[in-house]
Amino acid sequence: MAVETLLFRILLASIIGFIVGIMNKKHYDTPTGIIFSLICIGACLITITSTEFYAIAGVIPWASDPARLSAQIISALGFLGTGFIWINEKKEEVKGISAAASLWLTAVLGMLIGAGLSNITVVAVFFIILIYWISSQIELWKNG
Repeated sequence: MAVETLLFRILLASIIGFIVGIMNKKHYDTPTGIIFSLICIGACLITITSTEFYAIAGVIPWASDPARLSAQIISALGFLGTGFIWINEKKEEVKGISAAASLWLTAVLGMLIGAGLSNITVVAVFFIILIYWISSQIELWKNG
């Protein structure tokens, strides 16, 4: 893979992760965009590594599978996402599920970028921003 392509993917992953993180912080008061950016970059790098390993070892079908490393991203984010979920005992409600889902989705976006599917990523981010906007409008209407 060319260095320019690698740098573009990492830069795009950092920007996309930061955007999702900032939107999430604005609506759900979760950690900063830096965490989301790091998750997106990490998922991007693991996906790039996975596909590069496959390109090198692709001649031995049983020794290489580009999905193996990438599949572990989903498992790891399920584990990390549980740290975002807590129970508010005073109000008897569960909090942080949206933040955990956003964190998981950020990893998926990083995987898409790492796989070279930047167009799909940009469209997905548009819909994510749209969902955040619609959600905020509903909250304003409900509280209004």
